[in-house]
Parts: sequence; structure tokens; C-alpha cells
Amino acid sequence: MKKMLFLASGALLFLVGCAEKPMANSVVGLAGNQTIAGWKDYNKTNVKSTNEVQCKPEIKYVIPKDSDGDGVPDIKDKCPNTPKNLTVDHNGCPVIARLYINFDFNKAYVKKIYYPQIKKVAEVLKSNPKLKIEVAGYTDNVGSASYNQKLSYKRAKAVANILIKKYGIDSKRIVVKGYGEKYPLVPNTTATNRALNRRVEIVAISGLK
Repeated sequence: MKKMLFLASGALLFLVGCAEKPMANSVVGLAGNQTIAGWKDYNKTNVKSTNEVQCKPEIKYVIPKDSDGDGVPDIKDKCPNTPKNLTVDHNGCPVIARLYINFDFNKAYVKKIYYPQIKKVAEVLKSNPKLKIEVAGYTDNVGSASYNQKLSYKRAKAVANILIKKYGIDSKRIVVKGYGEKYPLVPNTTATNRALNRRVEIVAISGLK
């Protein structure tokens, strides 16, 4: 019996093969039920033997374990034991704030109209002195993937600098990451959707009450 293992959509897919077929009882059967040149099958033995085992592979799905129930499997969860009913990112870490900041083309300058949003994040940090965060930048899919990764980092860094320089948050509590066009919230099919994907997420790494 043979087994093959596949990984599909976060679940493990097993295909379990059938038992070996019994030995053929005719020349035609040995040829895989195909007519052999020069062989006349007067008894119509080209019909499949009734002794042949007919079966289909059995499909079994194994759902990866998700101990904290946040939708991210334990094997990928960088923030295990997340409290229930919290929004998490692709790493399974709680999203404290999702900032939709419109940057000028090819720029990483944060306009002052977005400062109130960033100030609220600073207030959360000050009220949770043990909280450590990741400031994660994202882009839409316009441009190359490598360029977008660098641009997303610059934009995340710009937001982190405001938290540090303007609102007095210790830089040791902030990790800056750029994910480029990965992990879009919505498909990049319209201008509105692309604007939603150009964002900065403030994610709790540790110390959340």
C-alpha cells in the first residue's frame, strides 16, 4: 500500500492508495485489458475481470492545530495564546491599530492629518508599559515586488519615528518590518482596494494586557 502526503490550504491532504490488484487470469488481463496484436479473444476476455479490485483513493484531511483559535495554525503562530476575539495579523499577533495612510507616489512622508491616529497608538503604548510592538508596512501591487518591499519598510519606519520622536515611545519597544505587497486585505482590483492595501499595521508582539 502506498501513501502520498500533500499540503493544501493549511490542511494536510492524505491520499491512501488501493491494495494491489490480483494477478490477471488471461493474456488480455496481463496487457492491462488492451488487445494484443495477433491475439484473438474468442471468449471476449477483453472485458474487465470481475475479480479485479475496483477502488478509489481515500482522501483524508488533517486540520492543523490552532490552540488559541485565532485562525492561524500553531506551526505559523508567532504569538501563541492570543486572547479571544482579537483581530490578528498573518503571524497570529494581535492588531492594535490598522492605519490607512495615503502616501504620495514613491514617498514615505507621513502627512500630519494622520498624526491623531498615531497619537492614539502612543496612548495605548503608554498605558501598557510592557507592551512591545511591530510596525508593519504594506503596499499595493503597483511596481515590482522588491521595490514595494523596500518602500513598505520606509513607510513603516516613518510611522515608528513619529511614535519615538514626537510621542516619546522607547525605540526598544518597536520592531519595524516591511512586507511590501504581501498579505493584501482585499484584491488589488480597484483604486479603492489598492488604497486599503497601502497601510501600516501596529501589531502587539508581547506584553498585551
